[in-house]
Amino acid sequence: MTSAMNKTCAIAIDIGGTKIATGFVDPTAPTTVHGRATRPTRAADGPRVVVREIIDAATSIIANANADGYVPTCVGVGAPGVVDTRTGCISYAGPTMPGWAGTDIASTLRAALDLPVSVHNDVRVMGLGEAVHGAAAGNTGDVLFVSIGTGIGGALVTGGQLPQSPHDIRGEIAYLLAPVPAGNGCDTIENIGSGPSLTRSYNTAVSGTPAKDLREVMRRYHDGEDLARRVITDSLRCVGEGLAAFINAIDVSAVVIGGGVGTLGEPILGPLRQGLRNGLLAPLCNIPIVQAALGTNAPLVGAAHMAHTDILASTHLMKEQ
Repeated sequence: MTSAMNKTCAIAIDIGGTKIATGFVDPTAPTTVHGRATRPTRAADGPRVVVREIIDAATSIIANANADGYVPTCVGVGAPGVVDTRTGCISYAGPTMPGWAGTDIASTLRAALDLPVSVHNDVRVMGLGEAVHGAAAGNTGDVLFVSIGTGIGGALVTGGQLPQSPHDIRGEIAYLLAPVPAGNGCDTIENIGSGPSLTRSYNTAVSGTPAKDLREVMRRYHDGEDLARRVITDSLRCVGEGLAAFINAIDVSAVVIGGGVGTLGEPILGPLRQGLRNGLLAPLCNIPIVQAALGTNAPLVGAAHMAHTDILASTHLMKEQ
């Protein structure tokens, strides 16, 4: 029993607009999430209620870890919005989390849980998980993670870390411009290739019954409907061309495509790859462009890795002093 209680773990928390996911991760098996649980975020009830839900979720997962013979040593959190990574406070948030800006996640959780807490943007944390332990594992260069879902977000991971940026927004790729299908000018890649945007484009063009959501568009795609295939293929190719221009400017060693839309398989990945290859400069044409591998565990794996890395860096700094 004594040796079992020597096992340590990180508590991992992924805060979404609709749900909070938690789990704990043993650093010796960094892709395995133990005790995974979810609960509603209750974003509409305001940040105080959300924070209370986070604390309750964390307290519950700590109890689960203890029951399995683990001692939690740190907490990693992926949170929506722009996170001041120096303080763990939300400096900007969109409309999906009313009143979320100004929420001091790190200090509040530290006080409630008595553990070191690391906080970063949720998509950045997801990208970190994929770059270090997922689809780009073993790649020590610069990895661009692209999440395509209800929106489009990204992360730039360098040497297995999320480098700080002056305003903590490195990876906000939603506003990249790309050509609109059928040659009607340009728009942002989010307005072209996110799930709601694909559904909207389809419904604008369809002469029959509109699709309720992207699931319906994809069903029609797989049933062989020409319009669904054309909308998906042309839109994702344009997104790829927009991403290619960005990659040409920054240079990366690999691209990982994730998110609820990005992991729908070859119908999405194929035209996206084509658009990227069309636009990339010759020295970049052979970089790997791969689909994310960790699924819904990616943000929890990334959060745990971030927390473990931060606590190791802090311990090393203390020894030097």
